[in-house]
Amino acid sequence: MSKQQSSDFFDSWRTYRKVVDANYMYHAQFRSQIEALLLSEFSDHPFSLLDLGCGDAAILAPVLAAAAVSYYEGVDLSETALELAAQNLKILSCPVLLKHRDLLAALNDGDRQFDVIQSSFAVHHLTTDLKREFFAAAANRLSDRGILLLTDVVREEDESLPVYYQRYCDWLRRDWSELSTQECDAVCDHLTHYDHPETRSRLEEQARSAGFTDVAELARFGWHSMFRFGRNRASL
Repeated sequence: MSKQQSSDFFDSWRTYRKVVDANYMYHAQFRSQIEALLLSEFSDHPFSLLDLGCGDAAILAPVLAAAAVSYYEGVDLSETALELAAQNLKILSCPVLLKHRDLLAALNDGDRQFDVIQSSFAVHHLTTDLKREFFAAAANRLSDRGILLLTDVVREEDESLPVYYQRYCDWLRRDWSELSTQECDAVCDHLTHYDHPETRSRLEEQARSAGFTDVAELARFGWHSMFRFGRNRASL
């Protein structure tokens, strides 16, 4: 990473931390949902977890420290974020492996099975076709009773992408008061160039096509949703 790239990363990371700390995208509520689900699903046995787009792992690390996680693997495209994650994940007593990889490449290249695959605010960067590939690859990497937890931005059923971009940016410019005008502009520039959120029905259709028959939206706040995808337990 060049000196300019490093500067750009930390500028954007500082903005991201402002968004998280102010809870604009409901990270606190989703963290509580993940914590409750892991305690419910894995109260009597340890579990392995693959974290796709792990970033600095600051939100998830304390949750996992209090859970029975037996192995953690984190994947992210930012080497700097992974350096921060390595520090934050030191509180875990289990083996930790961090990979500088694209999330689809990480899914397709490995063969280790996981009890939990989780991804927060990363999959929306994939195109519709690549999201279909994501669900198929995730299904292949899960253990028989494994679950996929997906937290992401989701369009309303009647929203086109241009309408979503306009509404989301109008909302953040109005309500994200901790960000400067320049930071709001940067966030909107990023999302209009790189974000491809789907509707709930499209995500659920893609998941079912990949073999996930146990599909549930666990929480939704505005355009932000958390889903749990699993297989039909009665058939296992």
